[in-house]
Amino acid sequence: MIVVMITGGIGSGKSTLRRMLCEKGAVSIDLDAIARTLMDSEPAMVAALADEFGPQILDEEGCVIRSELARAAFASEAATRAMNAITFPYIMEEATEYILNVHCTPRTNAPVLVVEVPLLTEAPQLAELADEVIAVEVPPLVRLARCVERGMDPQDAANRIARQPGDADRAALATAICNNTGTEADLQAWVDAWWDAKVGS
Repeated sequence: MIVVMITGGIGSGKSTLRRMLCEKGAVSIDLDAIARTLMDSEPAMVAALADEFGPQILDEEGCVIRSELARAAFASEAATRAMNAITFPYIMEEATEYILNVHCTPRTNAPVLVVEVPLLTEAPQLAELADEVIAVEVPPLVRLARCVERGMDPQDAANRIARQPGDADRAALATAICNNTGTEADLQAWVDAWWDAKVGS
């Protein structure tokens, strides 16, 4: 099994690339989904986030209001670093356990395991578990337009883009670069070529 990690900024098309690889026959895990699950199931992480960003990020039942957390955590570079410092250890532990767990991965005959890692530059040690790291590159203004098009608040999207590492940082960890400024058909063609080269038809 080939372990592939996909990284890229918000609005770059990481999830679309992951979906296309799964349609080819890969299986996948999504660290954003892991993070969302942990916010519902890991009291220590939730408590640490509330201590850092204030009780207003929690609803009446003590669950994280993700929009409120995002507003606070992406307000400044220091706040973003604080959020990552709290959440990353939990997320990385879950992801590493999944990738390395001998009882889990061998249960599938899929030739590729895809892991979507938005902020791989923040956890470069995770890249050591990958056979291939694909960095999805798209100019910030195009990413902003895509985020707004799918319903995000423009200022929220701009703040997130500004707080994330740049393409050069992600490329430094990558073994393959996917330029996704074109159409979905262009991305599909890239996926088909990658799959043929790495997995075979």
